[in-house]
Amino acid sequence: MSQRSSVVMASASFDTKAFQAEAVNMAGTTEYIVKGGTHLYKTCGEVFKANGVKNIGVIGWGSQAPAQAQNLADTVAGTGIKVTIGLRKGSASFADARKVGFTEEKGTLGEMFEVMKNSDLVVLLISDAAQAQMYKEIFAALKPGAVLGLSHGFLKGYLDSIGETFPKGIDVVAVCPKGMGPSVRRLYEQGKSKKGAGINASFAVQQDASGKATDASIG
Repeated sequence: MSQRSSVVMASASFDTKAFQAEAVNMAGTTEYIVKGGTHLYKTCGEVFKANGVKNIGVIGWGSQAPAQAQNLADTVAGTGIKVTIGLRKGSASFADARKVGFTEEKGTLGEMFEVMKNSDLVVLLISDAAQAQMYKEIFAALKPGAVLGLSHGFLKGYLDSIGETFPKGIDVVAVCPKGMGPSVRRLYEQGKSKKGAGINASFAVQQDASGKATDASIG
């Protein structure tokens, strides 16, 4: 679920069956990267399908959600995988989502919990406060075996602080772009025509119920 960035990074070694990991020296520390690019779009679609991901729900419309949703939609275009925006009922952001092509008529825009219930991969990009307030409702809405995607570690930290955990039986991954949403989108679009364009992102796997979470997060 990466941003199709020029490099996707992790601070430790990891196993990937679908992508090529490379070791690089960062100031005396070995890190492993997967270089992105338009040539990987097809692979991303294949990886999602292999993980049973046919519907991706992007929840929210703040800084990151518009960029990540549009990038994902462009990446999986033509694969049959659908990217849907989920927003709270009555949100003014429905109009903004429609402006960039997500609509109720196409089934790519809807109420957030309904979108979650129908998504194989849920990319949760609502505010930290909303995550803390609604985590029980969010977890209850997730499909069995779904992938929960985050863009930072706030929710894990919050759950740790109150002695709670993520639901068992789901994959929990994070893909964290090294920039604000507008940059994530702009550099992705540049990458369609300029070699090397894109934005770096770290990824992590918190919970791997399927045994395929690493490739799902890179994809």
